[in-house]
Amino acid sequence: MEKGMHEKAAVVSLGCAKNLVDSEVLAAQVQRLGYEVTAEASQAALIVVNTCGFLESAVQEAVDHLLEMARYKEEGSCRHLVAVGCMVQRYGRKLVSLLPEVDLFLGTSHYHRFADLFQKFIQLGTPKIFLQRPGYFYHGGITRIPSTPAHWAYVKIAEGCRHRCSFCLIPALRGPSRSRTVEDVVTEVRHLAEAGVVEVNLIAQDTTAFGTDRGEPDALCRLLEALEDISGLHWVRLLYTSPFGVSDELLRTMAASSKVVPYLDIPFQHCVPRILEAMHRRGKSLRPVELIERIRNHLPDVALRTSLMVGFPGETEADFQELCRFVTDVRFNHMGVFAFSAEKGCRAARLADPVAEEIKQARRDMLMALQQRISRDNLRRLIGHRVPILVEGLHSETEFLAVGRLPTQAPEVDGCVLIVEGEAVAGDIMQAEILKTHDYDLEARLLPLRPGASEPSFENARAPFGGRGKI
Repeated sequence: MEKGMHEKAAVVSLGCAKNLVDSEVLAAQVQRLGYEVTAEASQAALIVVNTCGFLESAVQEAVDHLLEMARYKEEGSCRHLVAVGCMVQRYGRKLVSLLPEVDLFLGTSHYHRFADLFQKFIQLGTPKIFLQRPGYFYHGGITRIPSTPAHWAYVKIAEGCRHRCSFCLIPALRGPSRSRTVEDVVTEVRHLAEAGVVEVNLIAQDTTAFGTDRGEPDALCRLLEALEDISGLHWVRLLYTSPFGVSDELLRTMAASSKVVPYLDIPFQHCVPRILEAMHRRGKSLRPVELIERIRNHLPDVALRTSLMVGFPGETEADFQELCRFVTDVRFNHMGVFAFSAEKGCRAARLADPVAEEIKQARRDMLMALQQRISRDNLRRLIGHRVPILVEGLHSETEFLAVGRLPTQAPEVDGCVLIVEGEAVAGDIMQAEILKTHDYDLEARLLPLRPGASEPSFENARAPFGGRGKI
């Protein structure tokens, strides 16, 4: 069933950055079928929605998107609508009758087999759903079509999760932890750098678990060391790091690197030992404050991102106040806050002493307001400093501003730098002077490089990046 290039297909990606990599694999699969990949679903004959199923709210978002896309079957050019991913893995065959608008359902094991399975469905009309136990994981031999800007990319280094947090469905949806080899990741990053990528963001359900399933506990450190030798690559960022896996060896490797940016994304979830234990997050052994002290001893100017959960069953007002003190003392650079959701199939959904919904939302709002003030104060320290900026391109809302990011700002989830003066090309790493700050964003002017000067590195400007508070 070879399609002419005049027929188009759209891939809609929902959820996290890890899902986005899988959506890029899906895009390559639909292109293999002969479709032209488009961002305009209204023009597509085939629409593929890569769903998230982590929370009920994400499931509802996926359903809403599918129903919205189904309109194009009636009013537009769409002939086939396909749902893929975590929501399908979570609800399985129930979806066939619940969403008759969808022609085909695929779970989380079929991203790289989409072309073959879609052709089989077209030829036979059945089955309408393909499900099996999670076993797929992305590797360098699987083709994907990048959807991120040409100068940066996500690189998925592992799939699945080894942890069994009581509030999380990821192990059921994605399976146990499965890592790529160091050599496979290095080969992919080298190819990306040759294509013009200057920043890679390493992702997994838990990047610090990389290699442990293969009996290689030092694999992440070896990977970071190997990436040092790749020409053209300037920034390497670690996302989704587990607090249980941040070792002294990892911190020493980061400190010695010229390319790993001073940034760690660590989802602490909470700070109260009793709550952490109920979450099955090693509450008796994990001491968040001690870990942060250890991180900052190795990386004095590290930027820390975290995610926290409020309203977990049994969380008292005293527990919440302790969490607020923790945030005030640590002064995270970036933070997300989520209200606990009792997801069916999770052990935490069966716990006694639930927190009322209005209290959960109030606590979330209070914690985010606190973080807003902290972020504003942290960023003010940068005014007048000269820092390196990765130029992203023109602002999405106006052609009169360009935007960029500091090494301590991850793409898509953190703030940005508004470039109000100077000229550069997207992908350039330029020196800039910070002129003004807002709650989460900054304003800067680009500085011209002196003749013969090398590109600025974050080593030249680490001191202002701290935002470090008392512990």
